[in-house]
Amino acid sequence: MSRYIYQWGLYLVLGSTLVFSLFLISSDNQAPFTTQAEVHKSIAKIAPEVSAEITAIAVSNGDRVHRGQLLMQLDDSRYQLALKQAEAELKQARQDHQAKFEELHVAEATLVQKRQQAGNAQLKLHRHQILVTQGLVTQESVDDSLNAAAVADSAVIAAQADIQRLRVQVAEQDGNAAVALAQAKLETARLDLARTLITAPTDGIITNLQLRPGTYVSSGSAVLFLVNDNDSWINADFNEKGLALLQPGAKVLVAFDAIPGQLFEGAIDSREQAIYDASSETSGLADVTNDSRWIREQQKVRTRIQVPQLDPRLFSGSRASIMIHRPDSLWGVGARLWMRVVSGFRYLY
Repeated sequence: MSRYIYQWGLYLVLGSTLVFSLFLISSDNQAPFTTQAEVHKSIAKIAPEVSAEITAIAVSNGDRVHRGQLLMQLDDSRYQLALKQAEAELKQARQDHQAKFEELHVAEATLVQKRQQAGNAQLKLHRHQILVTQGLVTQESVDDSLNAAAVADSAVIAAQADIQRLRVQVAEQDGNAAVALAQAKLETARLDLARTLITAPTDGIITNLQLRPGTYVSSGSAVLFLVNDNDSWINADFNEKGLALLQPGAKVLVAFDAIPGQLFEGAIDSREQAIYDASSETSGLADVTNDSRWIREQQKVRTRIQVPQLDPRLFSGSRASIMIHRPDSLWGVGARLWMRVVSGFRYLY
């Protein structure tokens, strides 16, 4: 009797192993399954836009913050001085610009004077030209008068050009280049001063905060990270054999390592159309490597999966097992049973 029990037990084990092997082999084509899946959350890298020493930190690691909330303050003494200097330079530029109006008035008065002098020079030249015919003055006097009239006319032209130049400079108060440059420098100084207060760009949770007051931070270098719980997804890598089923909208079953015994339903949101090729750089040549193995490693396809109302206990990097769910076929039943087994095993490892 014990012999038959042992024999049937052996058949049961071998049959179960065979069925399980066939299930795993064919699942890539009928219901793709993967354990290479991770939870990802939108992470904002907080980097200062100015360089300075940290004077105060307003949050702690793990704090939930809201958009616009103060995170830390940098030493603003240098930027306060820069603001005062920019204000003084703008004031000086406006004073210099106002002085152009006074120069314009002086130039206009000078033009009137030059025109009178040119008129007198022309009258004197005319008289000498008459007197020279009567022998009352010499030709040299006529030549001197002619030169004087030419110089006076040139002075009038120069005065007119000077007026035109000044009119262009004072045409528009805001259009003066020096004033505009000083105004831009002032706005930059105000912006830099405001940037010494680092605020949250979005709602989220502070993570990896390792800073202390007195630390010097550089512009553009990430100093802390802000995790947005409202923007989460799962990256899952499947074997490329199941490409026909890995389409946007395909339903999936998800078992998280961190939440054993529970199954979650989701759907494929998108599928990547390219993967990183370490052997080929942009505008470079591909490095073809000959593989001598008879069975080569399968290529993976990256998919992005959305799970409605993802459990907030999960963190970015949490592992998961995922299987395509086909509720309209027998594979849907098999997939759910298999994922129940996988989820139960998470209690053990």
